[in-house]
Amino acid sequence: MQFEDFKPGPRAQMEWGFGGRRRWRDGALLMALFLGGIGAGQFVISTWLIESVTSALIGLLIVGVGKTVAHLIYLGQPARFYRLFLKPSTSWISRGLVFMVVFVAFGAAYLAPEIGFEWVPWTMGSSLSDALWFVALLGAGLVMIYDGFVLASCKSITSWNTALMPPLFFTYALAGGVAMTYLTMTATGGEILDENTMLSLDAVLLTTMFALIVIYVASMAASTATAKESVRRLTSTRLAIAFVGLAIVAGLMVPLALTYLHEASTEGAVASALLAASAVLELAGDLSVRHSILRAGLHAPALPEGV
Repeated sequence: MQFEDFKPGPRAQMEWGFGGRRRWRDGALLMALFLGGIGAGQFVISTWLIESVTSALIGLLIVGVGKTVAHLIYLGQPARFYRLFLKPSTSWISRGLVFMVVFVAFGAAYLAPEIGFEWVPWTMGSSLSDALWFVALLGAGLVMIYDGFVLASCKSITSWNTALMPPLFFTYALAGGVAMTYLTMTATGGEILDENTMLSLDAVLLTTMFALIVIYVASMAASTATAKESVRRLTSTRLAIAFVGLAIVAGLMVPLALTYLHEASTEGAVASALLAASAVLELAGDLSVRHSILRAGLHAPALPEGV
């Protein structure tokens, strides 16, 4: 430990997210969390609601390639990457990487017959294919939720050490999956077979995310002095631009309004443009809320005030 660890008052964490000691390398961890969530979410939505192989494959690549590269950049020493897998019994990061491997392996196996590997001994819709899909979905769900468990396991950072982290990150990941799926289908000219269901699901997710954010802020404001300082940083400093402006207003309230506007009266090209804008804002809000929570993370003082 360094001398500054014993100074009175909370101390900002400087290891995870943009703004850390290593700047862009620490920011790579934020991107790994973000890409893992939206990629796994896209795979789930694309194989569950609309059955789009293209969209599911993109989600799989976002996790398998994007998340992996981001982790390697953060680590800084790729040759030691294997060490991250060695402590699944005690480390949530190790567990998360195991979840990622399971998801990518079984997801790729499930999609194999539809992406040029016709020689595999199963076809889409067979019992074996369904079993592969089930395991892939389980792995995707664990990838989506494990980020929250990683933060919640940090006992020295009060604003992270809360049971709200796993459901919050899971809900954001699923909503990000809906947004990515819609953008992919729009860009590729694919047909969204059940748009009303996706809109309804998105509205429920946005409402849930807003409620979880309100509960999170309220619970931290009523917690320890360190947690209260985290709330102050989220709402009263430059960080409020990302948290209040981007994450809450642009990333939650505006997309929710656009969703209800679409259901009320808008049709055709205007409706598609509004939904695409809503999806982009949701993704920006997802990244912003993760960034804000990481940057507002404060280590509780090692010594009581006045010592």
